[in-house]
Amino acid sequence: MSAALVSPTDDDACWRAVERRDSLADGQIIVAVKTTGIYCKPSCRSRQPKRSNVRFFTTPGEARDAGFRACKRCRPDSP
Repeated sequence: MSAALVSPTDDDACWRAVERRDSLADGQIIVAVKTTGIYCKPSCRSRQPKRSNVRFFTTPGEARDAGFRACKRCRPDSP
């Protein structure tokens, strides 16, 4: 599977990108963790969340609008 095909509507492909910490998926999806209230890039080096606690978004703005805040480690609002 190519990272160019990662879409927030395909949870399995998004989760695989998170598991691989795939930097090619950065800019395509945003990973938000319900238990921490934080959103990250798929390549973020922070501890991997449980899949059941994850939501996927297309942009950081969508994650913010849903009540999440940006990760201070990977800075998903930066290019």
